[in-house]
Order: sequence, then structure tokens, then C-alpha cells
Amino acid sequence: MDATARANLYGFFARLFVRELDDEAIAMVTGPLGLALLEQFAGSAEVSALQDEDTRQAVFDADFAHITIVNVVPYASFYESETAVVEASATTQQFLKEIGLEVDLAAARSVSPDHAGIQLEVMAKLCAAEAEAIARPDPAYADKIRKIGQQFLQDHVVGWLPLYLFAVERCAHTRLYGEAARVAMDFVASDLQWLSMPAAQS
Repeated sequence: MDATARANLYGFFARLFVRELDDEAIAMVTGPLGLALLEQFAGSAEVSALQDEDTRQAVFDADFAHITIVNVVPYASFYESETAVVEASATTQQFLKEIGLEVDLAAARSVSPDHAGIQLEVMAKLCAAEAEAIARPDPAYADKIRKIGQQFLQDHVVGWLPLYLFAVERCAHTRLYGEAARVAMDFVASDLQWLSMPAAQS
């Protein structure tokens, strides 16, 4: 899969899990990419239900709160710390500082950069940077960015994100979030596998 397509997929899932749906996000999930990725959602009444603002708030916003605040925690530190509490992730912060990325926690309404949506957005930005390097072309820089993405996935994402997404799949009340969690889980796993293959370095 090329870097632009990977950036689009990471960006799609990042937006879905970082905050509630707005008009732009609804256009995203009911557009060509969203309907192609989420086949069960695409064939359900939820697609049309999203167009009603009252239903959006009562059903989808409530489900978002359910899978990010009430019943499931979207922070790596919760899964990786011995005390199972959310705390500022120094390792993620240091990694982002080293690669020159800054996270607007206020915009993401997050207390730490180890939030699921933020980590997926980091991967989207890395894939976009790789695509730009390939277009220049600058294969050496593209290879460097690709390896940074592989390292980020291995060291900061795959150790906990599947646990969160599995919990979302099981707990979500809507097909949108339940199916998106499963598809995102499959995509992240396949992307790490692809990055680990020698062919990905060409």
C-alpha cells in the first residue's frame, strides 16, 4: 500500500476516535472511503441516522463517550502502567520531540499524547511526510520516515492499542464505532507487518 493511502487510513481512524462527530467527520464516514472500509455500517440505517442532529447527539455522541470516557480508556498509560491510571506518557512525549512533532492536547481534548486518536494521527503525519519525500523524489528520506513509523508502531502503539480497540469492538453500541475498531485493529496489524517486510524498504 502506498504512503498516501496509508496516511488517509490512519487519518480516518484518528479522526473517528479523537472526538465526537461533526459535519466534516460525518461526510468522511459516509463518503467513499468510510463506506468502503465499514461495510456493515454502510449497509445499516446508521448512515441516514447520522444526518439527524438529535440522533447524532443521543446515539453517536453518547456512544463516543461510552467508548472513550465511561467504559473504555483510550490511553496507553492505562494499559501499560502497573497502577492502571492515565498519566502523561514521558516516553511518547520524548519520541515526538525527537522527530519534531508537536501535539495540541487542547484541540484533541486529551490529557496525554498517548491517546489512541493522537497516536493514529502521528502515524498519518509520518505517512504523509513519506509520501511527500517519495514525490520529490527523495528515497533516502522516505526510507528514514518509514523506519520512524515502524519504530513508533512497535514501541508505542501495538503493545496496547489492540487491547483498546478490542474493548471498543465489544462495548460499542453503534455499528460505526464497533466496526471501525475492528477494521482499525486489522489495518494497524497489517501495516506493521508490511513495514517489517524487506519489500517495504524498496
